[in-house]
Amino acid sequence: MNQSFPLEEVLEALDLPAAEPGIGYLRTLFARFNERVPFETASKIVRNAQIEDPGEKPRLPEVFWTDHIAHGAGGTCFARVAALDALLSRLGFLCRIVLGCVQTDFDHAALLVRIGSEEWICDVGFPLPAVLACREGETETGLGPVRVTRTARGWRAEMLEGVPEGPRSLEIFEAPVSRDNLSRHWRETFRPAARFLSAVSLRLEKAGRTVSFAAGEIRVDDLHSRTRLPLAQPRAPILEEQFGVDRELLERAFALAGDPEPAIAQAEVGAYLEFDGSPAAAFDAIASPEGYGRLMAGAARVTKQESSSGGWRVRLAPPQLQEETGALEEEITPDPVRLALRVRRANQESSYEAASRSGRTFLVRRLMLPGPRLDLLRNDSLRGRFAGSLAVDLLAWARLLGRP
Repeated sequence: MNQSFPLEEVLEALDLPAAEPGIGYLRTLFARFNERVPFETASKIVRNAQIEDPGEKPRLPEVFWTDHIAHGAGGTCFARVAALDALLSRLGFLCRIVLGCVQTDFDHAALLVRIGSEEWICDVGFPLPAVLACREGETETGLGPVRVTRTARGWRAEMLEGVPEGPRSLEIFEAPVSRDNLSRHWRETFRPAARFLSAVSLRLEKAGRTVSFAAGEIRVDDLHSRTRLPLAQPRAPILEEQFGVDRELLERAFALAGDPEPAIAQAEVGAYLEFDGSPAAAFDAIASPEGYGRLMAGAARVTKQESSSGGWRVRLAPPQLQEETGALEEEITPDPVRLALRVRRANQESSYEAASRSGRTFLVRRLMLPGPRLDLLRNDSLRGRFAGSLAVDLLAWARLLGRP
C-alpha cells in the first residue's frame, strides 16, 4: 500500500516522538491514535460521492493521513487499520493486516503486530480499548476487562464489562490476506446502502471513556454508564470542537446522508449493572407498590400511598425521622412491555429498567435532565456524580433481588 505520507507531520499531529519499536511504544501509539484520530464516517460518505471508480474509493494511507492533517478527518475500519499499519511500518514495526468478523465474515479488518516471538492484536478498526496479546486470557482496560479466546480461525476478543449497547465481541482471523483480497473486501464497504455510508457518526476513545456522535446526539460511555446529550442545529460547529473534524467536511456529509433529529429532547444519564437472573423477575420484584416500598427501604420511608392512573403515588420521608420534614412525592408508572418503571418526582423524571443484551440481564437506572446539558461534555466530575447516585439505586435493587 502507498506509504508516501509525511511521517514527521503525522507524529506531530499525534504529539509523539519517533522511538524504537517495542510493546511500550506500540501501546502509546495505539492509545494516541484512538484519542486523536476519530472513527468517523463523514470522510467516507464524501469520498464515496466524489469518486466514481470503485477501485479508487478506498482512502489509502497517503489520502488518510493527508486528510487528517488538513481537516482532522479519521475514517472507518479498513482505512484506519491501513493507516496505522503504514505508520507502524515506517516506524520499524513488523505488521500484517488480517480480516475478521463483527457481524458477518470479512466485514472487519485488524492489525497483528509482531514484537520478538509474540504477536499482538492492535485493532483500531473496532476499535478495542487496548493492545491484546495473541494468547488466551483477560486484559484489564479503562473500559473493563477484555477476554481473548482461541477460535478455529484465529482469536475472539470479548468486552466483559462496559455499557452493553452495540457489538461487544469480534473474531479476528489469523490467516494471511493477499493485497487483492484485502482490497476486494475494502471496496465492498462502499456498496450502496452500506452501514458506514448511511449516516454520519463519530467516535473518539479517551482515558476511561468513549465519546461518540450518532443520530443527532453525543454519547459519553464509561465503565458502567452512558450519558446522552441531544444536539440542536447547527451541529457541525459543536462536533468540530469535540472531535476535531472540520465543520465543512461534516456539513457536506450531512447534506449527502441526512441529519436526523435526536430521539431524545433532553439529556439522559443511565447506569448499568449486570444481574444473574431473568429481566422479568427483576422487573416483577419492584413493579408493585409493595415491591417499590421494599426497594426504598433503608433510603426512605413510605408514609403515604395511593393509586393513580396506570400506577401509584407515594410520599417518601427520611427513614430516621418520624415527622415528614423533607418528604418527597413520587408518581410511579410501570411499563410491563418494556420491563420499565417510570418515576416522576416534581419535574424530574427517572426510570428503572430490566434489559436483556446478548443473552445477559442488566439492571438499568436512567435520569432525565432538563435541557441538552452540553456542560457534561466538559464536567466529568458532575457526570460522574449523577452516574454514581444511579449506581447506588442499582445496588439497592440488586440487594432486593438477592433476598430470599
